[in-house]
Amino acid sequence: MDGCRRRTLLKLAAASGTLGMASTVAGGQRTQTEVTAPDRAPPRAYEDFTVRRVPGEYDSIQAAVTAAAERDLVLVDPGIYHESVTVSDTPRLTIRGRDRNEVILDGEFTRRNGVTATVDGVVVENLTTRHYTYNGVYWVGVDGYRGSYLTAYNNGEYGVYAFDSVNGRFDNSYASGHPDSGFYVGQCQPCRAVLENLISEGNSIGYSGTNAGGELVVRDSVWRRNMAGIVPNTLDSEALAPQRGVRIENNDVIDNNNENAPTKAIGFPAFGTGINIAGGTDNVVVGNRVRGHSNFGVVLVPNIDKNLWRPRGNRVRDNQVDRSGRADLALGAPAGRDNRFVDNDFGSSRPDGIQGRGPLGGLRRSVGDPWVTLLLGKGFLQTEVGNYPSGDWRERPQPPDQPPMPNPEGPPRGAVGPTR
Repeated sequence: MDGCRRRTLLKLAAASGTLGMASTVAGGQRTQTEVTAPDRAPPRAYEDFTVRRVPGEYDSIQAAVTAAAERDLVLVDPGIYHESVTVSDTPRLTIRGRDRNEVILDGEFTRRNGVTATVDGVVVENLTTRHYTYNGVYWVGVDGYRGSYLTAYNNGEYGVYAFDSVNGRFDNSYASGHPDSGFYVGQCQPCRAVLENLISEGNSIGYSGTNAGGELVVRDSVWRRNMAGIVPNTLDSEALAPQRGVRIENNDVIDNNNENAPTKAIGFPAFGTGINIAGGTDNVVVGNRVRGHSNFGVVLVPNIDKNLWRPRGNRVRDNQVDRSGRADLALGAPAGRDNRFVDNDFGSSRPDGIQGRGPLGGLRRSVGDPWVTLLLGKGFLQTEVGNYPSGDWRERPQPPDQPPMPNPEGPPRGAVGPTR
């Protein structure tokens, strides 16, 4: 272990043992506007567009994309396509497979990304990406994006990924076999995005969101048999720290203790946790069913990078949390002010008595448990010496067929609907 990392871990241990036991600072009450989804009308169908058919008119998906104009539909017949596709000049383009399970973009373990979009409003839907060394489908630096009815598996970083992008949507999609996360939204504030009706399994992390929040909602989805389930987090390595303002609602988060999942060192410390707010602020965790985690069901914990980021102002309420190995609900030390646990159905907590009631919705918790932080900190030590389990992302099993998009011959629609 190099000296810098050793000092970081010692700093974390010292902070957990001292700062974490400090009293709540007296003074005025913080106010918080609870996170909600952006209020949008349904995406509108385009009226003026051309269908570009692959391979009927074009030999490759990229050739059709290059020839396309704004609002066109690139419609892809079943087949295996050994290519990387980049959309860099044509906004509001739709790339759609005619059969989600039979239109396959294959990176052959040599190409970087399946589809990369760097212009606004690009939609990718009803197809599969696999065997890319980085990402299945990737939006970066855009305003408006959507991934619907996608399957991404066994790619070298992320499955479906939006970075530094706003006004987006992931829905009705599946991801497995990724050594970072199945779904990722990062470095946006406010993100104004919705993730729903997703299945993420067999990844290092089901959902990861570094420094992402603000009208960002993760809901009505299944996160199972990953190393960790849902992990919003703060890091100094990306802009807009700290992470703040995500709503995690009505998800099934199950058995995220998978030692056979592929992982990288950055993901392993969250192992065995269901919903893990790592240094995040003003998040809402509500109405989820969280069960079967070897460490913690729902945990708020500090995260350390160049700075020490404490969880602050988070709300955990109306969740059903059970069968956790260490504790169903947990708050690690050092914690910031005003974390609240209210009306959850659970069996155990660290610290004891974590949940309360009151006119503001529960106890304003700022005293966490150092043991919680140190237990998860052991994962960092394991990664330093290379002593942690990981499967090979290249060798994960092929997932079962997933439900296809209705009416793949229909007109293309916008990435997201207009704001009401």
